[in-house]
Amino acid sequence: MIKQVKQSIGILAFFFLVNTNVTAGNNHHKQPTTLDEKLQKLAEDMLDCKQGSIVAIDPRTGEIKCMASNSFFSDAMNRSVGVAYSPGSTFKTAQALTLLSEHILNEKSEYTCQEGFWRGKVHIGCHKHPSPMSMTNALAHSCNAYFCKGFMAMLANRSNYKSKIDAIDTWFSYMKSMGLGVPLGVDLPGEVSGEMPNSASLWRTFNGRWNEQTIMWVGMGQGEVQTTPLQLCNLAASIANRGFFFTPHIHRYGVKDQQYAKYNQKHVTKVSAKAYKVVIDGMRKAVKSGTCADINTPLFDICGKTGTAENTGDDHSIFIGFAPMNNPKIAVCVYIENGGFGAEMAAPMASIIMEQYIEGKLSKSSENKAKHWSEYIVIPN
Repeated sequence: MIKQVKQSIGILAFFFLVNTNVTAGNNHHKQPTTLDEKLQKLAEDMLDCKQGSIVAIDPRTGEIKCMASNSFFSDAMNRSVGVAYSPGSTFKTAQALTLLSEHILNEKSEYTCQEGFWRGKVHIGCHKHPSPMSMTNALAHSCNAYFCKGFMAMLANRSNYKSKIDAIDTWFSYMKSMGLGVPLGVDLPGEVSGEMPNSASLWRTFNGRWNEQTIMWVGMGQGEVQTTPLQLCNLAASIANRGFFFTPHIHRYGVKDQQYAKYNQKHVTKVSAKAYKVVIDGMRKAVKSGTCADINTPLFDICGKTGTAENTGDDHSIFIGFAPMNNPKIAVCVYIENGGFGAEMAAPMASIIMEQYIEGKLSKSSENKAKHWSEYIVIPN
């Protein structure tokens, strides 16, 4: 249930706050954090009376600039790292990077979408958009049919892969290289790995009786795939960097700290350089004329991808993105449980976070929008 009110009401909520003097890892002295105080406060305010998280990373360093988590329950859970969710259509960015790098598809490859994907009696719906679509347009308009068909094409390909096992394990190696479905090693307790299918996990789940149709939902970020909000934010950071990321960290380390080398080492993905250009063009197009066109701004070029994760109650609202498009300074993930479409809640909240960090302040209009979200209730269901 989603309900707008004029003032926040006294519903029990728990905020995850990182104290500026938390002991980090094996260090015996206290470390300052990398958090931007104003950004952290803004994220916490917008999460009021909602369940979910907002994470922002400086892709140039891996420093976490905000990590806000809120729950309607009195658990001490940091939902940014301690809960794994379906990534929804934000995952199509990683899917596209893999399909392009493996030459399963190219930027001109097209698939038709007949109000979604059909296979026998199975129907996966999709919102109305032009058809057929190329890769950049499929990203911009978040076409479910395109990415289900592309994922299935990779698993069924016997020119590149000798078996479905070889295909899914190759696919998994790309996801792992992008920091998905594995612990990132953030300097905080309670990080979970999420889930990413490979031949071993699929054997346990299906006793070997699976094929590309059995797991086609993975193509659109559903089914046997789960990620943490931190992993999704890190994915956005790796795209911003065109192929590498630093282990996200919330404490600031000097050269004499024993963990300095760990958090200043580049992790290079398996993705080809050409693939990043196509995906970034698609993410920019999503903001200019696609699913999140409402957050386009003349202040700086935002690249983004919305996601809507199916759920037993109301769907989860998700957004990942970075800005500016060239020389990026911030990568963001917003995950609001039961918040509806990604464009409705997560995307506009993320754009406010980006503006505060890049501009150092909010415009009057954005201040009003931030106040609106701080007074908006989303009750988990």
